[in-house]
Amino acid sequence: MSEIYIREDGGLQLDRANALLAGIGNGSAIFQAVGAALKRAAQSGMSQAGGYASGAYNISSGAFKSHVKSKIMMSGGSGGVTSVRLTFSGSVIRLIEFKTGFSKDGGVSVSVKKGGGAVLTRAFVGNFGRHGIYERVGKGKYALQELYGPSAAHMMMDAGVIQKMDQHISEVFNSRIEHEISRILNGW
Repeated sequence: MSEIYIREDGGLQLDRANALLAGIGNGSAIFQAVGAALKRAAQSGMSQAGGYASGAYNISSGAFKSHVKSKIMMSGGSGGVTSVRLTFSGSVIRLIEFKTGFSKDGGVSVSVKKGGGAVLTRAFVGNFGRHGIYERVGKGKYALQELYGPSAAHMMMDAGVIQKMDQHISEVFNSRIEHEISRILNGW
């Protein structure tokens, strides 16, 4: 979903880290510092993901987190960690967990994404094994189908969510690399 790549031309922070940590630990100190900063930035991004998703979608951060499976994958070249990838997966979320209400004509109004919404005239709220929004799909007594919204992974693919997430991860990385440099230079 969200990726940060650290390359040789990685910017001022890496140039500064290279200059300060050159020769410490046979050159491995820079990779140790970058790896630790990347890991912390990725963990921070994971913890903020629910807030960014609930900023764009009508779902609470807690409901988002209960439906998401996330993973941090770190990879590197010959010298150490050079990239981090955050992945999100999970099944679709029941429509009742988004912003729902009733319209004046008896339909169910649903707003999945902020600023949007629709009225489902053939849907109703019921409790058939579990509370949800259902739609009749046939003439039989149990010819019902529960309605679902997007999955957590789909919400994390929103362009606005990706931009906020990448910005947050970059900011955390830039602040953490300074901490890691100080930690290594002071022998902590």
